[in-house]
Amino acid sequence: MQPGTREPDVPAQAASQHGDRRRQRAVAVMAMIGSAACWGSATVMSRDLLYDIPPVTLLVLQLSASVAFLVLLAGPRALRRHRTRAFARASSIGLLEPGATYAIGLVGLALTTAGSASVIGASEPVLIPLVAFLLFGHRPTRRLVVCIAVATAGLLLVSSASTSLPGASPLGDVLIVVATMTAATYVVLSARIAADFPPATLASGQQAVGLAFALAIFAAVVATGADASGFEVLTPGLLAYAAASGVVQYALAFWLYLIGLSRVSAGAAGLWLTLIPVFGLLGAYLVLGEVPTTPMLLGATMILAAVTLGRNEA
Repeated sequence: MQPGTREPDVPAQAASQHGDRRRQRAVAVMAMIGSAACWGSATVMSRDLLYDIPPVTLLVLQLSASVAFLVLLAGPRALRRHRTRAFARASSIGLLEPGATYAIGLVGLALTTAGSASVIGASEPVLIPLVAFLLFGHRPTRRLVVCIAVATAGLLLVSSASTSLPGASPLGDVLIVVATMTAATYVVLSARIAADFPPATLASGQQAVGLAFALAIFAAVVATGADASGFEVLTPGLLAYAAASGVVQYALAFWLYLIGLSRVSAGAAGLWLTLIPVFGLLGAYLVLGEVPTTPMLLGATMILAAVTLGRNEA
Protein backbone atom coordinates (compact mmCIF):
# COMPACT_ATOMS: atom_id res chain seq x y z
CA MET A 1 0.00 0.00 0.00
CA GLN A 2 1.37 3.43 -0.91
CA PRO A 3 2.03 5.94 1.87
CA GLY A 4 -0.88 8.23 2.50
CA THR A 5 -3.48 5.89 0.99
CA ARG A 6 -6.33 4.41 2.96
CA GLU A 7 -7.60 0.88 2.82
CA PRO A 8 -11.16 0.77 1.47
CA ASP A 9 -13.73 0.61 4.26
CA VAL A 10 -15.46 -2.59 3.15
CA PRO A 11 -18.05 -2.69 5.96
CA ALA A 12 -19.00 0.92 5.24
CA GLN A 13 -19.40 0.16 1.53
CA ALA A 14 -21.55 -2.88 2.32
CA ALA A 15 -23.70 -0.81 4.68
CA SER A 16 -24.09 1.88 2.01
CA GLN A 17 -25.12 -0.68 -0.59
CA HIS A 18 -27.59 -2.22 1.85
CA GLY A 19 -29.03 1.24 2.53
CA ASP A 20 -29.37 1.89 -1.20
CA ARG A 21 -31.24 -1.39 -1.67
CA ARG A 22 -33.58 -0.51 1.19
CA ARG A 23 -34.27 2.90 -0.33
CA GLN A 24 -34.88 1.34 -3.74
CA ARG A 25 -37.23 -1.15 -2.14
CA ALA A 26 -39.09 1.61 -0.28
CA VAL A 27 -39.50 3.58 -3.52
CA ALA A 28 -40.79 0.47 -5.29
CA VAL A 29 -43.28 -0.29 -2.51
CA MET A 30 -44.65 3.27 -2.42
CA ALA A 31 -44.90 3.35 -6.21
CA MET A 32 -46.76 0.02 -6.29
CA ILE A 33 -49.20 1.07 -3.57
CA GLY A 34 -49.82 4.33 -5.41
CA SER A 35 -50.45 2.54 -8.71
CA ALA A 36 -52.89 0.12 -7.04
CA ALA A 37 -54.75 3.05 -5.47
CA CYS A 38 -54.96 4.77 -8.86
CA TRP A 39 -56.26 1.68 -10.66
CA GLY A 40 -58.73 0.77 -7.93
CA SER A 41 -60.23 4.27 -7.66
CA ALA A 42 -60.17 4.83 -11.43
CA THR A 43 -62.18 1.63 -11.99
CA VAL A 44 -64.95 3.23 -9.97
CA MET A 45 -64.63 6.50 -11.90
CA SER A 46 -64.76 4.69 -15.25
CA ARG A 47 -67.80 2.65 -14.20
CA ASP A 48 -69.56 5.87 -13.23
CA LEU A 49 -68.67 7.52 -16.57
CA LEU A 50 -69.89 4.53 -18.60
CA TYR A 51 -73.45 5.42 -17.64
CA ASP A 52 -73.10 8.44 -19.95
CA ILE A 53 -70.23 7.74 -22.39
CA PRO A 54 -69.79 4.69 -24.69
CA PRO A 55 -66.73 2.54 -23.81
CA VAL A 56 -64.58 3.25 -26.89
CA THR A 57 -65.28 6.99 -26.73
CA LEU A 58 -64.35 7.02 -23.06
CA LEU A 59 -61.10 5.16 -23.80
CA VAL A 60 -60.13 7.74 -26.45
CA LEU A 61 -60.87 10.64 -24.10
CA GLN A 62 -58.98 9.06 -21.21
CA LEU A 63 -55.92 8.12 -23.24
CA SER A 64 -55.77 11.53 -24.93
CA ALA A 65 -55.66 13.24 -21.52
CA SER A 66 -53.15 10.69 -20.22
CA VAL A 67 -50.73 11.01 -23.15
CA ALA A 68 -50.82 14.81 -22.91
CA PHE A 69 -50.08 14.63 -19.18
CA LEU A 70 -47.24 12.11 -19.62
CA VAL A 71 -45.59 14.14 -22.39
CA LEU A 72 -45.53 17.13 -20.05
CA LEU A 73 -44.23 14.94 -17.23
CA ALA A 74 -41.48 13.40 -19.36
CA GLY A 75 -40.56 16.68 -21.02
CA PRO A 76 -41.37 17.82 -24.59
CA ARG A 77 -38.01 16.60 -25.92
CA ALA A 78 -38.00 13.21 -24.20
CA LEU A 79 -39.57 11.29 -27.09
CA ARG A 80 -37.08 12.83 -29.54
CA ARG A 81 -34.12 11.76 -27.41
CA HIS A 82 -35.38 8.18 -27.29
CA ARG A 83 -36.41 7.92 -30.94
CA THR A 84 -34.72 4.54 -31.53
CA ARG A 85 -35.77 1.10 -32.72
CA ALA A 86 -35.47 -0.21 -29.17
CA PHE A 87 -37.86 2.45 -27.90
CA ALA A 88 -40.26 1.75 -30.77
CA ARG A 89 -40.31 -1.94 -29.83
CA ALA A 90 -40.84 -1.06 -26.17
CA SER A 91 -43.66 1.32 -27.08
CA SER A 92 -45.37 -1.29 -29.23
CA ILE A 93 -46.23 -3.20 -26.06
CA GLY A 94 -48.82 -0.47 -25.59
CA LEU A 95 -50.96 -2.40 -28.09
CA LEU A 96 -51.53 -4.87 -25.26
CA GLU A 97 -51.97 -2.35 -22.47
CA PRO A 98 -53.56 0.13 -22.49
CA GLY A 99 -54.71 -0.74 -26.04
CA ALA A 100 -56.39 -4.15 -26.07
CA THR A 101 -56.63 -4.48 -22.28
CA TYR A 102 -58.79 -1.41 -21.80
CA ALA A 103 -60.67 -1.66 -25.09
CA ILE A 104 -61.88 -5.08 -23.92
CA GLY A 105 -61.99 -4.15 -20.25
CA LEU A 106 -64.19 -1.06 -20.63
CA VAL A 107 -66.76 -3.05 -22.63
CA GLY A 108 -66.68 -5.69 -19.90
CA LEU A 109 -66.93 -3.04 -17.19
CA ALA A 110 -70.05 -1.64 -18.87
CA LEU A 111 -71.65 -5.10 -18.45
CA THR A 112 -70.63 -5.85 -14.87
CA THR A 113 -69.97 -4.06 -11.59
CA ALA A 114 -66.94 -2.04 -10.54
CA GLY A 115 -66.44 -4.22 -7.45
CA SER A 116 -66.52 -7.43 -9.47
CA ALA A 117 -64.09 -6.03 -12.06
CA SER A 118 -61.66 -4.95 -9.33
CA VAL A 119 -61.68 -8.35 -7.67
CA ILE A 120 -61.24 -10.25 -10.95
CA GLY A 121 -58.36 -7.95 -11.81
CA ALA A 122 -56.69 -8.99 -8.56
CA SER A 123 -55.92 -12.37 -10.12
CA GLU A 124 -53.32 -10.72 -12.38
CA PRO A 125 -50.37 -11.45 -10.04
CA VAL A 126 -51.16 -15.16 -10.26
CA LEU A 127 -51.63 -15.01 -14.03
CA ILE A 128 -48.26 -13.30 -14.57
CA PRO A 129 -46.19 -16.46 -13.83
CA LEU A 130 -48.57 -18.46 -16.02
CA VAL A 131 -48.02 -16.07 -18.94
CA ALA A 132 -44.26 -16.13 -18.28
CA PHE A 133 -44.35 -19.91 -18.62
CA LEU A 134 -46.38 -19.82 -21.83
CA LEU A 135 -44.14 -17.19 -23.44
CA PHE A 136 -40.68 -17.97 -22.10
CA GLY A 137 -40.92 -21.45 -20.58
CA HIS A 138 -40.53 -20.24 -16.98
CA ARG A 139 -42.10 -23.28 -15.33
CA PRO A 140 -44.22 -22.53 -12.25
CA THR A 141 -43.82 -24.63 -9.12
CA ARG A 142 -46.48 -27.02 -7.87
CA ARG A 143 -47.36 -24.56 -5.14
CA LEU A 144 -47.95 -21.84 -7.68
CA VAL A 145 -50.13 -24.17 -9.78
CA VAL A 146 -52.28 -24.75 -6.68
CA CYS A 147 -52.47 -20.97 -6.14
CA ILE A 148 -53.62 -20.49 -9.74
CA ALA A 149 -56.34 -23.12 -9.23
CA VAL A 150 -57.55 -21.44 -6.01
CA ALA A 151 -57.59 -18.01 -7.68
CA THR A 152 -59.57 -19.42 -10.61
CA ALA A 153 -62.13 -20.84 -8.18
CA GLY A 154 -62.34 -17.41 -6.57
CA LEU A 155 -62.91 -15.80 -9.97
CA LEU A 156 -65.78 -18.18 -10.69
CA LEU A 157 -67.31 -17.43 -7.29
CA VAL A 158 -67.07 -13.66 -7.81
CA SER A 159 -68.53 -13.95 -11.30
CA SER A 160 -71.47 -16.11 -10.25
CA ALA A 161 -72.23 -13.78 -7.34
CA SER A 162 -71.98 -10.59 -9.39
CA THR A 163 -74.48 -11.75 -12.02
CA SER A 164 -77.27 -11.34 -9.48
CA LEU A 165 -76.49 -7.64 -9.09
CA PRO A 166 -78.28 -4.98 -11.20
CA GLY A 167 -76.50 -4.31 -14.49
CA ALA A 168 -74.17 -7.33 -14.29
CA SER A 169 -73.82 -10.21 -16.76
CA PRO A 170 -71.53 -13.24 -17.18
CA LEU A 171 -70.24 -11.82 -20.48
CA GLY A 172 -68.93 -8.75 -18.69
CA ASP A 173 -66.93 -10.87 -16.25
CA VAL A 174 -65.55 -13.02 -19.07
CA LEU A 175 -64.32 -9.91 -20.87
CA ILE A 176 -62.67 -8.67 -17.66
CA VAL A 177 -60.86 -12.01 -17.37
CA VAL A 178 -59.61 -11.70 -20.97
CA ALA A 179 -58.46 -8.13 -20.29
CA THR A 180 -56.65 -9.30 -17.16
CA MET A 181 -54.78 -11.96 -19.16
CA THR A 182 -53.75 -9.29 -21.67
CA ALA A 183 -52.56 -7.06 -18.82
CA ALA A 184 -50.50 -9.92 -17.37
CA THR A 185 -48.82 -10.35 -20.75
CA TYR A 186 -48.00 -6.63 -20.79
CA VAL A 187 -46.32 -6.92 -17.37
CA VAL A 188 -44.18 -9.90 -18.41
CA LEU A 189 -42.98 -8.14 -21.57
CA SER A 190 -42.51 -4.71 -19.96
CA ALA A 191 -40.50 -6.15 -17.07
CA ARG A 192 -37.76 -7.01 -19.56
CA ILE A 193 -37.30 -3.40 -20.69
CA ALA A 194 -38.67 -1.21 -17.85
CA ALA A 195 -35.20 -0.27 -16.59
CA ASP A 196 -33.99 0.78 -20.06
CA PHE A 197 -36.04 3.99 -20.30
CA PRO A 198 -37.31 6.73 -17.94
CA PRO A 199 -40.74 5.62 -16.61
CA ALA A 200 -42.68 8.67 -17.84
CA THR A 201 -41.07 8.47 -21.29
CA LEU A 202 -41.80 4.74 -21.65
CA ALA A 203 -45.37 5.19 -20.41
CA SER A 204 -45.98 8.04 -22.87
CA GLY A 205 -44.66 5.97 -25.79
CA GLN A 206 -46.72 2.91 -24.88
CA GLN A 207 -49.86 4.94 -24.33
CA ALA A 208 -49.43 6.85 -27.59
CA VAL A 209 -49.50 3.46 -29.33
CA GLY A 210 -52.51 2.48 -27.22
CA LEU A 211 -54.26 5.72 -28.20
CA ALA A 212 -53.66 5.00 -31.89
CA PHE A 213 -55.18 1.55 -31.36
CA ALA A 214 -58.18 3.05 -29.58
CA LEU A 215 -58.71 5.64 -32.34
CA ALA A 216 -58.70 2.86 -34.96
CA ILE A 217 -61.36 0.95 -33.02
CA PHE A 218 -63.36 4.15 -32.49
CA ALA A 219 -63.31 4.90 -36.24
CA ALA A 220 -64.44 1.36 -37.06
CA VAL A 221 -67.25 1.43 -34.49
CA VAL A 222 -68.59 4.79 -35.69
CA ALA A 223 -68.21 3.88 -39.39
CA THR A 224 -70.19 0.65 -38.99
CA GLY A 225 -72.86 2.34 -36.92
CA ALA A 226 -72.39 -0.23 -34.15
CA ASP A 227 -72.47 2.53 -31.55
CA ALA A 228 -72.86 6.29 -31.41
CA SER A 229 -69.81 8.38 -30.61
CA GLY A 230 -71.41 9.85 -27.50
CA PHE A 231 -69.84 13.27 -28.08
CA GLU A 232 -73.25 14.94 -28.06
CA VAL A 233 -73.65 14.24 -24.32
CA LEU A 234 -70.28 15.70 -23.34
CA THR A 235 -70.73 18.69 -21.07
CA PRO A 236 -67.64 20.57 -19.84
CA GLY A 237 -68.02 18.91 -16.46
CA LEU A 238 -68.33 15.41 -17.92
CA LEU A 239 -65.36 16.02 -20.22
CA ALA A 240 -63.23 17.21 -17.28
CA TYR A 241 -64.29 14.16 -15.26
CA ALA A 242 -63.32 11.81 -18.12
CA ALA A 243 -59.95 13.56 -18.53
CA ALA A 244 -59.25 13.36 -14.80
CA SER A 245 -60.10 9.65 -14.74
CA GLY A 246 -57.70 9.12 -17.67
CA VAL A 247 -54.85 10.85 -15.87
CA VAL A 248 -55.46 8.75 -12.75
CA GLN A 249 -56.04 5.41 -14.51
CA TYR A 250 -53.38 5.64 -17.19
CA ALA A 251 -50.82 8.40 -16.62
CA LEU A 252 -50.29 8.21 -12.86
CA ALA A 253 -50.99 4.48 -12.50
CA PHE A 254 -48.65 3.39 -15.31
CA TRP A 255 -45.95 5.89 -14.40
CA LEU A 256 -45.87 4.67 -10.79
CA TYR A 257 -46.09 1.03 -11.85
CA LEU A 258 -43.15 1.34 -14.25
CA ILE A 259 -41.11 2.99 -11.49
CA GLY A 260 -41.74 -0.04 -9.30
CA LEU A 261 -41.29 -2.51 -12.15
CA SER A 262 -37.81 -1.14 -12.87
CA ARG A 263 -36.73 -2.02 -9.32
CA VAL A 264 -38.37 -5.41 -8.68
CA SER A 265 -39.25 -8.51 -10.68
CA ALA A 266 -42.52 -8.85 -12.59
CA GLY A 267 -43.84 -11.43 -10.13
CA ALA A 268 -43.01 -9.33 -7.08
CA ALA A 269 -44.43 -6.19 -8.69
CA GLY A 270 -47.63 -7.94 -9.64
CA LEU A 271 -48.31 -8.97 -6.07
CA TRP A 272 -48.96 -5.36 -5.11
CA LEU A 273 -51.90 -5.38 -7.50
CA THR A 274 -53.78 -7.35 -4.85
CA LEU A 275 -54.44 -3.97 -3.23
CA ILE A 276 -56.60 -2.95 -6.21
CA PRO A 277 -59.79 -4.70 -4.98
CA VAL A 278 -59.32 -3.07 -1.57
CA PHE A 279 -59.52 0.36 -3.20
CA GLY A 280 -62.01 -0.83 -5.84
CA LEU A 281 -64.54 -2.45 -3.51
CA LEU A 282 -64.28 0.44 -1.03
CA GLY A 283 -64.69 3.03 -3.77
CA ALA A 284 -67.58 1.13 -5.37
CA TYR A 285 -69.34 1.05 -2.01
CA LEU A 286 -68.71 4.72 -1.14
CA VAL A 287 -69.27 6.27 -4.61
CA LEU A 288 -71.59 3.91 -6.48
CA GLY A 289 -73.40 2.32 -3.56
CA GLU A 290 -72.38 -1.20 -4.63
CA VAL A 291 -72.63 -3.42 -1.56
CA PRO A 292 -70.41 -6.52 -1.96
CA THR A 293 -72.20 -9.79 -1.26
CA THR A 294 -70.82 -12.52 0.98
CA PRO A 295 -69.86 -14.76 -1.99
CA MET A 296 -68.02 -11.83 -3.61
CA LEU A 297 -66.07 -11.19 -0.42
CA LEU A 298 -65.32 -14.92 -0.13
CA GLY A 299 -64.11 -15.01 -3.74
CA ALA A 300 -61.96 -11.95 -3.11
CA THR A 301 -60.48 -13.61 -0.03
CA MET A 302 -59.65 -16.73 -2.06
CA ILE A 303 -57.87 -14.66 -4.71
CA LEU A 304 -55.91 -12.66 -2.14
CA ALA A 305 -55.00 -15.83 -0.23
CA ALA A 306 -53.80 -17.50 -3.43
CA VAL A 307 -51.62 -14.53 -4.32
CA THR A 308 -50.23 -14.30 -0.78
CA LEU A 309 -49.34 -18.00 -0.75
CA GLY A 310 -47.68 -17.65 -4.15
CA ARG A 311 -45.66 -14.58 -3.18
CA ASN A 312 -42.37 -16.41 -2.71
CA GLU A 313 -42.95 -18.46 -5.84
CA ALA A 314 -43.35 -15.55 -8.28
